[in-house]
Amino acid sequence: MADDEITVPANYTAGLFDISGRVAVVTGAGSGLGAAIAIGYAQLGVTVVLADINAAGMAATLATITEQGGKAVAAELDVTKRDRCFDLARKVKADHGSVDILVNSAGSAFRSPAEEFPEDKFNFILDLNLKGTYFCCQAFGNAMLAQGRGSIINLASIGSFNAYPWASAYLASKGGVLQMTKALALEWRDRGVRVNGIGPTLMESPLTKAAASRSSITADFIKARMLRPRLGLPRELIGTAVFLASDASELVTGHIVMCDDGYLTA
Repeated sequence: MADDEITVPANYTAGLFDISGRVAVVTGAGSGLGAAIAIGYAQLGVTVVLADINAAGMAATLATITEQGGKAVAAELDVTKRDRCFDLARKVKADHGSVDILVNSAGSAFRSPAEEFPEDKFNFILDLNLKGTYFCCQAFGNAMLAQGRGSIINLASIGSFNAYPWASAYLASKGGVLQMTKALALEWRDRGVRVNGIGPTLMESPLTKAAASRSSITADFIKARMLRPRLGLPRELIGTAVFLASDASELVTGHIVMCDDGYLTA
């Protein structure tokens, strides 16, 4: 290796976290974590494609981005429909010239003891959280592979690693997201596409509130094991999402970056 390859050139760090001018697709952008990441990207000059089945939520996210001077478009998408994921990937590539970043944030949860877990709810959660993530990785991953570059960021969970009660389907789906992320990273790294994930702690979000309305057993279990007695805020994931989308994480692939406030250390 030549000496100039192991030195740090002048101004090398200036552009490491610069993602301005890139195109990002964010699923689940109509609320919660997806909305926060989409708004954060737009603040940095990214053109954001908001993808969700929640039209009203997308409109609210779009309005915020527009008010703040950012660029975004809304695209209705049911991530459980593989053909629609591919259709949107082709449209984004045609309209914007590239697909640089994909954030898979669309997901759901349902609380029930395992022995009573309803089949329809189990299927819904696995379809949305796991299959939906996989279909989007396939669709937008193909576009990234064709252009020889891209960063995919999947929303995992503390539940990808640790179990908690009344969440068996959710845990199964997020464990699958972990292994899927590793598998795709392994297959695609030498073709220019990195695949990583973010593992949040229990968050303040509409999903958390909706799940808690059925039972507090899951949240109570998690809260009792937190190092600090507070939930994470959606905006606290933006920095990690920027890092994983940027050139600063060039050597990072196949990992879940935990934003768990130390939960897994306990």
